Amino acid sequence: MKRAVEEACETADSRQLTVSGDGSWQKRGFASLNGVAAVLSSCLTPKVLDIERMSKKCSVCDGARSIKQINKEQYEKIINNHNCQINFKGSAGAMEVDGIYRLFSRSVVR
Repeated sequence: MKRAVEEACETADSRQLTVSGDGSWQKRGFASLNGVAAVLSSCLTPKVLDIERMSKKCSVCDGARSIKQINKEQYEKIINNHNCQINFKGSAGAMEVDGIYRLFSRSVVR
């Protein structure tokens, strides 16, 4: 992504880029559990400058819940020692807006 930013700046002959943002869901409608947002440079050869993946579900957490009643100790071990994929809470419709906000929030001025 860093190289894409540098290439976009080279193409624009400026560090001030015009960009476009867009988001999408895993499935149509407002019930999706996964989404993605992206920021692209707006030049003749657009570059993907950054992406943000959002998820309201974690397959490891779901799997661990299936053993919670049988083996509480194993459940706790799994839950406390995994990289949870849940990084979004809210409606599926808000994923795109939140993803774009996250992308612009981590922009760096140079």
